[in-house]
Amino acid sequence: MSQLATVLDLIHSASARRALTLVGIGGHGGSGKSTLANAIEASRPDVQVVQTDSFWNGSQFDLPRLRGEVVDVLLRGDTATYDAWDWASRSAAGQVMTVPTGVVVIEGVCALHEMFRNDLDVRIWVDAPYEFRLTRGVARDGEASRTTWTEVWMPSEDAYVARDNPVQCAHIVIDGAIPY
Repeated sequence: MSQLATVLDLIHSASARRALTLVGIGGHGGSGKSTLANAIEASRPDVQVVQTDSFWNGSQFDLPRLRGEVVDVLLRGDTATYDAWDWASRSAAGQVMTVPTGVVVIEGVCALHEMFRNDLDVRIWVDAPYEFRLTRGVARDGEASRTTWTEVWMPSEDAYVARDNPVQCAHIVIDGAIPY
């Protein structure tokens, strides 16, 4: 069975019991989280993806805002509306709506943060080797980003993983270096 099939089985099992299924996909930058989220979204018509990157405020991820504007709102059964961040323009990108039905995938480095993990029906960690992630990140963001990746992003992510241990809470760890 492929990794994607295994993930889809986990989601199917969880969603058979609930009107709203929250799925968290965490992992280091460049590991393949977005690729997996996109594959899940393409597999079912009831999937919506919320990227933690949308909750960047220009200097850091605003996880309390993600909690208050999306997770708590969806758990109450209400439609979540939030302002997303546009990384390319480094400014607000407009409002996004997420309805409280089907499968909502929260995808990003901090998606399995302790602030959210108890509310997630399915928790997935995407793992990949350091060099693989660096190569992917630089390919996406440009060679000028290499120093930011090696001196800022990757050490910051490593500190988060050491402090919060999101891998330990995952229902499944998949290899992002293997195509889904």
